[in-house]
Amino acid sequence: MKKGDHQIVQQVLDGDVSRESFDAFQQRMRGEPDLVRFYGEYARLHHTLSEEYEDTVPSLGAGSVTGEKPRSLVLWLLGAMIVLLPVLAFYWESRGKGRVAPPVTLADVRFSDDAVWRAEGISGSPEKHWGMSSGATLEIMQGVAEVVARNGSKALIEGPASLTLVSGNSLHLASGRGAFSSGSPSNVLSVTTPSMTAEATGAEFGVAVYADNPDELHVFKGLAKMRVNGSASGETLEESHAGKVSGPGTIERIPAAAAHFPHSFHLFRDVVSSPFAKSAWRVEHGAPSIEEDRIGGENFAVFMKLPEVVPTPDDPVMLVTFTVGQPAAGAFHTDGWAGISFFKQGTELLFFGDSFGPEPTWSLDVKQRIPVILPGKPVNGPRTITLRYDGASGDVSLHEGKTPLAVAFCSGKLAPGTAFDEIRLGASSSAALTVNGLRIQTGGGR
Repeated sequence: MKKGDHQIVQQVLDGDVSRESFDAFQQRMRGEPDLVRFYGEYARLHHTLSEEYEDTVPSLGAGSVTGEKPRSLVLWLLGAMIVLLPVLAFYWESRGKGRVAPPVTLADVRFSDDAVWRAEGISGSPEKHWGMSSGATLEIMQGVAEVVARNGSKALIEGPASLTLVSGNSLHLASGRGAFSSGSPSNVLSVTTPSMTAEATGAEFGVAVYADNPDELHVFKGLAKMRVNGSASGETLEESHAGKVSGPGTIERIPAAAAHFPHSFHLFRDVVSSPFAKSAWRVEHGAPSIEEDRIGGENFAVFMKLPEVVPTPDDPVMLVTFTVGQPAAGAFHTDGWAGISFFKQGTELLFFGDSFGPEPTWSLDVKQRIPVILPGKPVNGPRTITLRYDGASGDVSLHEGKTPLAVAFCSGKLAPGTAFDEIRLGASSSAALTVNGLRIQTGGGR
């Protein structure tokens, strides 16, 4: 927040800014949650005062005497706005300096198994519900977050995206895509972006905020009003209609595209999980030990046909949680290789573990004549690593631990649509591998 922000907000709402100033204000809104909250507070004040003014405007046939009272009221309201603007600005600037009361949870949030996220103003734990208080900002890098306000309104946010809970009835989407529902027929939900405001009662709609393209509103059910920030008027979009911001105060109608937005929470199901069944594995070479709780040995390879080809267009995301223990003999990290490979019709397409080479670290090999992908900092030793692969985009990444996923330490790219029908566990002649756990899941369908 800056001292002159109340003046800038007033100019934006009045439409008294240049295109360059308007674009600069939008850019600040994307990265300053305090400015978003201040803008929301003042926008509501501005809207209330505007309604009061409209209710007191005399008819065209009114005489000069009857117009004196409305003019006096308007002058009083304008004076109140001038006084309140600096007060609001001072409030947002100084609110963190005093004692802060415990935050009141206004919404619950849950994350898909493949979600990677960070947040401010969110409390809870994976075992319990996560809660969002007023002003909480959620940045989701991948996967989906479902936000359910106490008043019944909902939001499904698909990463990468950034969402701020302004109040129980107001959200700010700084970037990314989200699907929103206002809940009950009487509940009003407002969703702002750096350039527009969507408001709906008893409706379902999607909002998209792009870095290089205009913000969009798509209506799935009911009616939603779209207004460009800084404009007093807007347009009402009907079901299966959409609009985008094409300039200051200007909305352009576009075809609706509901398929571009998430419509369901990402549920995952198991395809493969421990314990290990010896009959499911084919030994290609070596003499590995295959028991219910582990598979291990030196210089070996075992294959297993997957129960189904994964991932699929309906469940495009694959999660592989791979737990490696300390070998009874030999070493996991060597100049050779040890880990898990994924095949399609006999061709190896993906590997992760300890790749060929002297680097003692977990790494990713997407084949395609691309060098092995190493992490920025070595990730050493036996441990649990989870691979996430999105068949729709081709993005593949490695994360320490199980779900919920940590931030990726290694990432690469496969051809979108790549799928697998067989896996291999093994180690080269100079290496050893002990697998204590393996879980393959698919999900992520919209």
